[in-house]
Amino acid sequence: MDKPSDRRAKADIMTIYPADTPETLNPLIVTTVFGVVALLSCVGRLYALHARKQGFREEEYCIAAALFLTYVSLGIQWACVLHGGTGRHVGDVNMPDVVLTLKLILPFEALYGLTLMFVKLAVLRFYSRVFAPSSWVTWSVWVTAAAVVMWMVSVVLETFLLCRPLAFNWDTTIDGVCGDRNAVFMIAGVTNMVTDFMVLLLPVPCILKLQMPAGQKIGLLLVFCMGILITAISVVRLQSLMIISFDDPTWTLPMGLLWSVLEPELAIINANLPLMRRFFAKLIPKMLSSRSKSSVERGNSSILLRTIGGGYMPGNKVVVGGDSSKASEGASTTGIIQQRSVRVDYEDVSDEEAGLCHNDNHTRVSEV
Repeated sequence: MDKPSDRRAKADIMTIYPADTPETLNPLIVTTVFGVVALLSCVGRLYALHARKQGFREEEYCIAAALFLTYVSLGIQWACVLHGGTGRHVGDVNMPDVVLTLKLILPFEALYGLTLMFVKLAVLRFYSRVFAPSSWVTWSVWVTAAAVVMWMVSVVLETFLLCRPLAFNWDTTIDGVCGDRNAVFMIAGVTNMVTDFMVLLLPVPCILKLQMPAGQKIGLLLVFCMGILITAISVVRLQSLMIISFDDPTWTLPMGLLWSVLEPELAIINANLPLMRRFFAKLIPKMLSSRSKSSVERGNSSILLRTIGGGYMPGNKVVVGGDSSKASEGASTTGIIQQRSVRVDYEDVSDEEAGLCHNDNHTRVSEV
């Protein structure tokens, strides 16, 4: 078996480090699985758009960009593990591979900021579309979007300007200087959580004002406030960044890479949830179907019809517009029966299309 000094001498050979330990394999499994879930959630989003006969809107382009960048970040994580020796102590990794890891984490950090920016902008565009009549929501969306973009710019700038010259990030033998990494990580993490809460709380006042049963209102709040999980992930990610030691970067990086990929993946899933009602209703119709029961109550083989003489034919009853005509079993059935053909057009209006202001299904009854 080669000694570490011998392995470092093989600078011209790209080493492949097997992911055969919990420190190397487990983070890859977690982020890959949730990457697939994020992709499936985007498929569900597309299904919902297709069901509503809607094309790509601004928020779909943002989600598509976020998903692409997330997969690039996932690829960097795999490269750091398989070719950069991440998950192993620096003494067990070829020095060129350590340098590769230190180089890869620079674009990785920038991608993190870009990905979350696209997800948050997609959510904000959705808010502006759903709650469009509210002027204060429009103003709040613009302010929050500006804060998100400024946060992203700060993340990208600190990534490439923290150490000067740039090569000092991976080669400390040259003359250079680096700022306080922990302080920068803390500031970026805290401001990220502030923007999380801004996005999270923005729709709450509008939802509380909706005219709907308390149970449905609570359900809507839970869907829109699932982002609190993303904020919790941000806290955990920040803690994992604070323990990174650049004396042994390959050993202390795995958890930071894990949470930096997992957070955008969960953010994409969360952003897709409000639009996936139809997708879930298709998969689990008994539990999540949003279609209301028919207003026609079925019973015997005939339909209860009111006669011109004032009596009723025995059988079922037809309820239109919530008004139900009742008849006792002993009701008179004399008179001339007036038969009519009735067409019932049922239209299921989505929450988004109704502006989340009218939660009723619309039934139109017309006489043929």
